[in-house]
Amino acid sequence: MTDEVTRVDSAVVGETATTAIVDPQATVGPTPTWVAPEPRKKRLGLWLGIPGGVLVAAAVVASLVLIAPGVTAAGAPLGFTTSGLAQQAITDRLDRAQIHIGDATLTAAQLGATVNAKALATAAFDDHPLWKVTAWNPKPVAGTVTLDPDTALPALRHAAPELFTNATQAGVIFDAATGKFTVTPSKPGQGVDLDALAASLGTALTSGDSTATAAGPGALLSSGLSLTVQPKLTAVDAAATTAKAQAFADKLNQQVDTAGFYLQDQRAEAVPLATLASWFTVKADSLTGEFAVTPNRSAIESAVADLPAKVNQQAQNETDVTNSAGKILRVVQKGQNGYGITSTDGLATQIGDSLKSGDFSFKLQGQVVQYTTTTVFRRIEVDKSAGTTTLFEGPKSGEEKAVATYPIAIGTGGVHETRDGHYTVYAQLPIQDMGNCDGKSPQYDYCTKNVPWVSYFDGDQGFHGTYWHNDFGPGARKSHGCVNMRIPDALALYKFAQVGTEVWVHE
Repeated sequence: MTDEVTRVDSAVVGETATTAIVDPQATVGPTPTWVAPEPRKKRLGLWLGIPGGVLVAAAVVASLVLIAPGVTAAGAPLGFTTSGLAQQAITDRLDRAQIHIGDATLTAAQLGATVNAKALATAAFDDHPLWKVTAWNPKPVAGTVTLDPDTALPALRHAAPELFTNATQAGVIFDAATGKFTVTPSKPGQGVDLDALAASLGTALTSGDSTATAAGPGALLSSGLSLTVQPKLTAVDAAATTAKAQAFADKLNQQVDTAGFYLQDQRAEAVPLATLASWFTVKADSLTGEFAVTPNRSAIESAVADLPAKVNQQAQNETDVTNSAGKILRVVQKGQNGYGITSTDGLATQIGDSLKSGDFSFKLQGQVVQYTTTTVFRRIEVDKSAGTTTLFEGPKSGEEKAVATYPIAIGTGGVHETRDGHYTVYAQLPIQDMGNCDGKSPQYDYCTKNVPWVSYFDGDQGFHGTYWHNDFGPGARKSHGCVNMRIPDALALYKFAQVGTEVWVHE
């Protein structure tokens, strides 16, 4: 049996070949007939069965989407990669790195380290595309590394505690000596400068050794990367600064005159800062540095238990001394409202909440009884003929009555006469040397030491106690013009009178 066979001798592509044709009907000794083939054109565009036009198009496309050879960013080789693969290569380079900081070794994830991979990859493609031959093999492009402080600092403290010393937080305490809240100042600690560390890490990432290489378009081989950075130490301020502590202490101290328990907006019981200081502690948050009060529940409850006995009281009415015109000369008895607490339920909790807010004003449940004010008119009369001084008192001028009469001695006459007239007390002294005791008053020819209970009403004439004689009453003329009184009587007048009390001297 015979077959028709066609053979192409293509030992040399593009050269002329001959073809032998065998007649399938021949049964005996066929005689081959040689036929000259059609000449074949050289096809340089064919390679492995791919049309040349396709290859050219592919090359053009590749030059438009791939990064030029020799390009590196953040130490990652990006040649013959797309922007997307380049971004991944940059990220992978940081992610696979073992970062040595002092004696510690950490990963990028442990430090919260990230690199601007997308921006670098985009810039690499924009500035160094494959088609731009003049942009091949540029200088390495550095990458900016950022660190997350909330991740990096705890990791560094744990892995390399020798790099850190804790800052001393400022404090607020009560100083019994001054009676005020004072400040203990903060002191800085030591830590790692994260900005400097990130910059060093970016430099190391760019220049660090790596066996990552380009293995053809779109393929990268990665391996481990060892980066060593030297940490820069820096002072780390305390979160609770001295300034914050002082501001908080000032807020507490400013309430020294208002702290206490209030009924109907009236302070029924003042509370000293020293007492308040035992009701709470002050501490700062180590992260925010803000100061806060923590109430002492047991101390507050103890204070609340004793409160009704301290606060509940009857009203104390006020007494004011006036002159004949009704002008108040002195408050003899200051008025005080009466208070009555009706309930202390929930008061300890209320006080605790108020302390937390920094407010030392605590509201009470109860009632206030307002005090009343009584005015008293007072005057003094000197009757020289009778040899007496009389104290008058009443609700107002014209309604006064004599409340006390005392025997007196008056001036000897002439230049030493006790002068008649209407006067007012203008000065009061509990004791005084009279005359020329200091040598600076030559107009006086005497010196009397330690004269008690003096109330002046007319120049150098006044009421005073007398210890150098005991001659008082009608006709007693013993002084240089002053009204001499027995010492207890002079004390009574001293307390009865005040600056502005009216005095009438007559025969």
